[in-house]
Amino acid sequence: MPCLHSVGMPLKEGQADVKWPCNADDKYIVHFPETREIISYGSGYGGNALLGKKCFALRIASVLAHDDGWLAEHMLVLKLTSPAGESRYVTGAFPSACGKTNLAMLVPSLPGWKVETVGDDICWMKPDAEGRLRAINPEAGFFGVAPGTNMQTNPNAMLSIEANTIFTNTAITPDGDIWWEGMGDPPEGLIDWKGNSGRRSSARRPRTRTLASRPRHPRTRRSPRSGRTRRACRSTRSSSAVDARASFR
Repeated sequence: MPCLHSVGMPLKEGQADVKWPCNADDKYIVHFPETREIISYGSGYGGNALLGKKCFALRIASVLAHDDGWLAEHMLVLKLTSPAGESRYVTGAFPSACGKTNLAMLVPSLPGWKVETVGDDICWMKPDAEGRLRAINPEAGFFGVAPGTNMQTNPNAMLSIEANTIFTNTAITPDGDIWWEGMGDPPEGLIDWKGNSGRRSSARRPRTRTLASRPRHPRTRRSPRSGRTRRACRSTRSSSAVDARASFR
């Protein structure tokens, strides 16, 4: 499925680049369900730039699901196994930043119980020939809300982002580490997400996010028949949404 993302900030000759290119005046995140296309313009936020996530896997996929007799839902999926070895799969629907990831990555406190993460955000479901509801996680990683996440609230998430992770809108410590609200007291010399130093209040940003690949998670369960959708994505610095769509066509 074709997708196009443009930050909408073409560099003029001699113009220096910036750390967070975007178009502050015009932003369009548009879905075309009839033609199965996505165009995102002007935004650098991960939820609008990672077009395979909400844009495709939830919104366009909900149209595909409607046409083909399945469901694309904003739901977690986890596998729960009792001490006796009996397993059950659990799904749950919550809005963003309401605890889906924490529940999906739960560490059981009851002896002998085991929790495995199938997915923490999007779920594709369909009844099989015998009427049993089957589900997969269409995503290849975890795009998590950072504020409030720490080793006490979600240790599995913290272990997942130890390496090979993209952080957006986080603050940076003087020694080059990252910081967000919930990781303890902010250190002196903190640099906020706008590049300003010494401003702790602006470092507390609700849109702080982490992006980690699925294999990094210590308790993930991979679907034996994980569906993969081929899609072509291009990123541009087009000066206008009209130009972006014209070149896309």
